[in-house]
Amino acid sequence: MNPTPSRKKTFLRVGVAVVAGAALALIAAQFRSSSDTAAPATGTNVWTCSMHPQVRLPKPGKCPICSMPLVPAAMSKKSTDTATGGEPMLELSDHARAMASVETAPVERRKLSREIRAVGKVQYNESALSTITARVDGYIERLFIDYTGVEVKAGDHLVEIYSPELLVAQGELLMNPPRSDIIELVRKKLRRWELTDEQIDEVLRTRKPQDRVTLSSPINGTVTEKMVVQKSAVKAGDVLYKLANLDSVWVYLDIYEYELASVRYGQTAEITTEAYPSETFTGRVWFINAVLTDESRTVKVLVNIANKDRRLKPGMFVSATIRAGLLANGQLALTGVEGKWTCLMHPQVLEAKDGPCPVCKMALTQIPLVTTAPKPEDELVLAVPATAVLDSGIRKIAYVESAPGKYLPATLKLGSRAGDFYPVFDGLKEGDRVAMRGNFLLDSQFQISGLPSLFYEHGQAPGAGHKHGAAADKPTPEPKPAEPKP
Repeated sequence: MNPTPSRKKTFLRVGVAVVAGAALALIAAQFRSSSDTAAPATGTNVWTCSMHPQVRLPKPGKCPICSMPLVPAAMSKKSTDTATGGEPMLELSDHARAMASVETAPVERRKLSREIRAVGKVQYNESALSTITARVDGYIERLFIDYTGVEVKAGDHLVEIYSPELLVAQGELLMNPPRSDIIELVRKKLRRWELTDEQIDEVLRTRKPQDRVTLSSPINGTVTEKMVVQKSAVKAGDVLYKLANLDSVWVYLDIYEYELASVRYGQTAEITTEAYPSETFTGRVWFINAVLTDESRTVKVLVNIANKDRRLKPGMFVSATIRAGLLANGQLALTGVEGKWTCLMHPQVLEAKDGPCPVCKMALTQIPLVTTAPKPEDELVLAVPATAVLDSGIRKIAYVESAPGKYLPATLKLGSRAGDFYPVFDGLKEGDRVAMRGNFLLDSQFQISGLPSLFYEHGQAPGAGHKHGAAADKPTPEPKPAEPKP
């Protein structure tokens, strides 16, 4: 009979536990053999479980939790490294290190950048939208653009409107002397109704009023909405078309609040899409929303991207990567826009020198310069491999190899993870070698030996059970065999 999948998983877990326990037992034996030759332990031995170091029993037997054989842990005298001022130290023989597959790497200074990965959506560039409205009551005589999606250029005809009011105004134009003040008022009225100066001069020259006005596109763009049909009636203020210039698009990214400190104006963002998976589009972060989205706990960050070939379509979903360079003091590196000029109303405008905004003609504002520019050595950050860091959620430690086979725990103060490394602010120095593989087994051996470890900052006293901080005066009793049922 074949075992069920659940039984297979159980067998696999038990097998992995047995193998891991056997490895720990061998390492513990190697540790004891090397420790006993240097400084034999005195006092009462305590027996513990390789898989459950919280178990402390006064005699050999089986673990009451997993039934694995207990291993001795001499607790009356902790191993210390006298060369380092009595710090807790674990010494492993060459064979034990090979069994634990302990590998070390040096703590070095290197260039680090934090990658913020986000998802977002392509939207219209809101500053490049235009609306075509009727300026006068009338009727749609002709539609030059009768479906959405059409690309138009500035000056292209969109719609022709017949308007009785237009005839009345041109009559006023023809009834008054050519140079009177009334003529100028009528000309202004006709200009507001979208008649050009050439059309007005033609009316005065031919003395023939025009009963139709043709509306033209004010921008190069794409027709995104059409609200009218042929022969329909319109009133002044009715929206006829909506246009969007897609030469540039906006991408709104969702940045989680814990990543917000690493995002700033001017940073470069790399965008990828499912439509073009092998291509990368580049833009700049130029606006960070001031409001947090309550449901997703994210902030909308706006990236402006050039889109001359129209490949990015509004509505597309994208993935983005923002790389924030780090300095040795933990601050973010410069983005490259410091000292340039921008517009407070249009932050996407970035100029090398002062002048008016090309969009709204307001005076540009200079982006503040840093008081002290970072030196090349400031860009080299003291970094420890991420695999060398053990994190309990409360504290972080790494095991430093003080000499071949001798390991010391080091409590760390780290910055946020940057790729495969953590920036180090305290606890390690350049040149230290840390265990980047086998450190979990080292930590388990520290626990078994009662030395300070990841979860026991000050070590574990003899006979201490797993009681979450409560004192335990008695060792964990062995389980009693079950009584046979009648």
